[in-house]
Amino acid sequence: MKEKIVIPFDGTKEQEAQLRSMLAELKNVEGSTIMALQRAQAIYGYLPKEVQQIIADELGLSLAQVYGVATFYSQFSLYPKGKYQIGICLGTACYVKGSGD
Repeated sequence: MKEKIVIPFDGTKEQEAQLRSMLAELKNVEGSTIMALQRAQAIYGYLPKEVQQIIADELGLSLAQVYGVATFYSQFSLYPKGKYQIGICLGTACYVKGSGD
């Protein structure tokens, strides 16, 4: 069986205060889950389980609902990303120009 990699969460008190303040503004806004996730990701750089739980608690949702939205949209990252991101074009136009070589 594969061992599960656990990434330690290292959020600061300032980040949490900023998150909770933002969530207080969105608390009574209908359909604010995506906006909350976008802003939380801007604060932390990704969406760890602990942050998703805070969002769920503050917006009156279940963790499953928040996780479902976070995993449905490709713009959200559940794991921290590296300092530099490399993208490779796999589209037809890039292939025609030789990206497959």
